[in-house]
Amino acid sequence: MHWIKLFDSEAEATQRLEVGKIFTVAVNANKLCLVRDGNTITAFKAICPHAGASLSDGHVNAFGEIVCPLHSYRFSLLDGREASGHDCELAMYPIEVRTDGVFLGWR
Repeated sequence: MHWIKLFDSEAEATQRLEVGKIFTVAVNANKLCLVRDGNTITAFKAICPHAGASLSDGHVNAFGEIVCPLHSYRFSLLDGREASGHDCELAMYPIEVRTDGVFLGWR
């Protein structure tokens, strides 16, 4: 796995990522989304696996799920599983907070 630095420090990440709001980044020409919930940052593919809608246009609900703007599919920010029982899963990427920054694991 290759680690890509997203932020120079945890403080910078906290400042730039508003809790519960979707933040979009480009990594190797791929669009990804980041969401911060307290001290936890989650990274996932910005395209819904169901119908290809942009999840950056979705929202995070009170259950910690990203909700697709097209068909309201709900994906857990913990593991990417679709919460309504549909057979699709969101691609998730690991995040590591280190002393020298916040990094995204890229395959």
